[in-house]
Amino acid sequence: MDINKLNSSASNSFNKTEETSKGQKQPGVPSSKQSPNTADKVSISDYKFRKNDQLFAQLELEKLDNASSGKLVELNKQVSEYKKAKEVSPEAAQNTEIGQKLNDPNVWEDIAQKMLK
Repeated sequence: MDINKLNSSASNSFNKTEETSKGQKQPGVPSSKQSPNTADKVSISDYKFRKNDQLFAQLELEKLDNASSGKLVELNKQVSEYKKAKEVSPEAAQNTEIGQKLNDPNVWEDIAQKMLK
């Protein structure tokens, strides 16, 4: 495909170097309001939850639920890894991620701070 053979209605206006004053529309270039083919791709005005608080809240709850369930799966993996390592030996349990957190004084300090609040 040769780019020189492409035909466009706006191509002629790009070749011209006409001066326009502020606010004056250049001929040959359609504005976004006149062109039905252009759309604001980040607009949320067409979504149902825009006018319905219950649908919006439900959507936000689903987002939080998905994020929380992902964290829960990760924590369950860490706990099961710790339990398996503890069955082998206490030293192996200390090498796991949870075992390292149990022996970390900073973690215990954070827990104490949260309990005081």
